[in-house]
Amino acid sequence: MSEAGSKPRKRVLFVLRGKLGDTVASFAAVRAYADAYPADDVTLLVRANYAPLFRRERGIRVADFSSRAVMFGKLAMMRLLEPPFDALLVLLGYGPPILRLGRMVRAARKVYLDGRFSEVYPEWPEIPSAHVHSEPAWRVARVYAPELAPPRISRIPSLAARRAPSRVIGIAPVSDEPRRTMSPPVVHALISALARRHPGYAIHVLVNADDSDAKPLLAAGLPGAAKFRNFATLDALVAELGALEHLHSTDTGVYHLATAMGVPLTTYYGPTQPWKNGFPAQPHLTRVRLAALGGEHCEEKGCRRPVCLEIPVAVFNESRPIEYAVAETPSGCLLRRHDGKDLEQVKVDSAQDTLASWGQ
Repeated sequence: MSEAGSKPRKRVLFVLRGKLGDTVASFAAVRAYADAYPADDVTLLVRANYAPLFRRERGIRVADFSSRAVMFGKLAMMRLLEPPFDALLVLLGYGPPILRLGRMVRAARKVYLDGRFSEVYPEWPEIPSAHVHSEPAWRVARVYAPELAPPRISRIPSLAARRAPSRVIGIAPVSDEPRRTMSPPVVHALISALARRHPGYAIHVLVNADDSDAKPLLAAGLPGAAKFRNFATLDALVAELGALEHLHSTDTGVYHLATAMGVPLTTYYGPTQPWKNGFPAQPHLTRVRLAALGGEHCEEKGCRRPVCLEIPVAVFNESRPIEYAVAETPSGCLLRRHDGKDLEQVKVDSAQDTLASWGQ
């Protein structure tokens, strides 16, 4: 890679316009580029509620937006007051705003995720059908910087530096889908198992009280000395994660943020695919799923009882078994192909395990 000053300074605008987990995973490509080309002028356009995660990152200027109007206003000011960019690289984002954004930004090269906006973004990468969660973002960046190596870990160094573990075990049980959310009985059983495994440690259950899927858990309360920790703001969530010795999580945006902060994690997968999550050299990341499901993805988005998530939590932690009936799951449930002993075995992998280990 180039050393500072060995090539003309380039101006590059990266765009991340998505949810928390996608944003954090895709940011790895921005971090990799800024590290590989420290002489370049790197700007990151990102949602205002996520901007605090990246403001202290070395070599990256953050431009945030709280609405479409604000985003287009900032882009107009850049167009008026700044020289053109050498490259506009949209790593994450969809829909008409991305098309309008491309028309507004002056850039010598414009790269998008695919060819759907080819009239504005004439370049895009080839993305394999079987790819990990973070790969499309890196492939977009590599169209402009062919020598850019794929990021091997997710990291936000400025946040990782703020960690101060203090004998606390965390649980992040709530996702934005019921089929990826732990039920109150599962959370209670997990708390009991963790209390036995970590005597003397506090157990914090991290929730946003405004999330609808957190309501049943809040109403049920918690056993023993476990406490709810409400993160009404992203800053509060970062502070909570920074105090943890370990986090037990479902597949959710909190998991991705904790990973980037360097928090040791055990993540449980139900309908989603473990092989898609986790960078190939990510330290301290353990992924747990029913072995019978392999690397398959479940399409039953209306599932309200994720037995496929509940069983691996119980089996891995040797907590009390759950009562379930596969016949009561949605008709497309992957568990219907299995029964008996097939549903008692979990697969446990570190992030370093390959796609092939999950049957991909």
